[in-house]
Amino acid sequence: MALFSKVTTRVEVMGAGIRSMFAVGTVLAGVVSSVAGAAEVSVVGGTCVRVDGTPFFPIGVYSAGDPRDFAMLAEAGFNTVQTYSWEGERCWADGEAWLDGAHAHGLKCLVGLYRADVKAMNFEATARRIETYRDHPALLAWHTMDEPEWDEAKNQGQVYMPAVYALIKEHDPNHPVTAVVCRFRDTRLFQPSVDVLQADYYPVPPIPASWYAGKGFRGVQMYAERWREACGGTKPFWYVGQVFDFSVSKEKKYDVPDEWKRPPTREELRCMTYTAVASGARGIFYWSLLRVFRDEWNRTVSSSVRLWEDLKSIVDELNTLMPLLTADTPETIQNESGVVSMVKSDGAHTYIIVANYERKAAQARIRVPGLKDADAEVLFEGGKASVVAGTLEAGLAPIESHVYRVGG
Repeated sequence: MALFSKVTTRVEVMGAGIRSMFAVGTVLAGVVSSVAGAAEVSVVGGTCVRVDGTPFFPIGVYSAGDPRDFAMLAEAGFNTVQTYSWEGERCWADGEAWLDGAHAHGLKCLVGLYRADVKAMNFEATARRIETYRDHPALLAWHTMDEPEWDEAKNQGQVYMPAVYALIKEHDPNHPVTAVVCRFRDTRLFQPSVDVLQADYYPVPPIPASWYAGKGFRGVQMYAERWREACGGTKPFWYVGQVFDFSVSKEKKYDVPDEWKRPPTREELRCMTYTAVASGARGIFYWSLLRVFRDEWNRTVSSSVRLWEDLKSIVDELNTLMPLLTADTPETIQNESGVVSMVKSDGAHTYIIVANYERKAAQARIRVPGLKDADAEVLFEGGKASVVAGTLEAGLAPIESHVYRVGG
């Protein structure tokens, strides 16, 4: 088992575009002991998962299958990675090296199963995979399926999902099971089959529009709320946000207006992220690293670079907030007039996270329990605000989000 240890700068040419990774390269050296570093990951109610008892808020990225990218991702502030290569092959020869590389850079992993076997409930090879990797220190959770609801025609998802959940728990009771859904009602259908639910929800191009169905940024809040209702608040929710140009695929079927032929802006990325956090998400993932850089999902090199820089800036904000995100303290979630907010303390300060998830301006009045009059700092943007008589009043532009901190 090899570690990735030599630092290099990588500029990779991918088709006609340029992928500038500025990453740790790969010279294989050294050995890591998987069993010695095995960690127990537990779910305690709807709070953050705990790694050996310590709350862990994953900031993750999907489709990070190349270990040469791990140093870049760790430096950018990510702490969790995923690759669907696990699902694409019955026995992935590079799997252990991928896990070792992640562990060497302090990254946790979502480890998938061979999708065809899971759907066929052919669990012999699946059980071997679980037993092979269950003690690896990089393992955060088992990722059983992506969007199992698309098997609804034969009702298969509601059959194989509980079966594979039981199989995993039989062979590894020390790590949670997760899956991704993409329809609101599936929060209820697959609640018994996961310990942590993920929802991938991509609101750009804007929704609603005459040619596109959905709920806009509001859908992020709806997923978190419906998951709490489905599980009674006993299991965490992780949101999977959009970091790619969705119009590239949508224009093949719809007449996409030219102004929406682009990836999300930084403002839109922040709205997705803080709508999720303010709605009670216990982890944030982004889909996906490959689509940030691959030619077929980017109209220009500059848009790809801009998207990556915007994403890094938001990941940096989340890391700054990590003491709050992992704090086991009471929180108040409010959702009124298109604005969702969370009031919570990290033990030293009170924070107010506010997101206007509508594409129209809003005036928010946010109750701040335990405070009467106080000054608040607007983090990451500068500026001041005030809590007066226990209420923070904020005027918000369309899809605007803010993080306020009360106290010195």
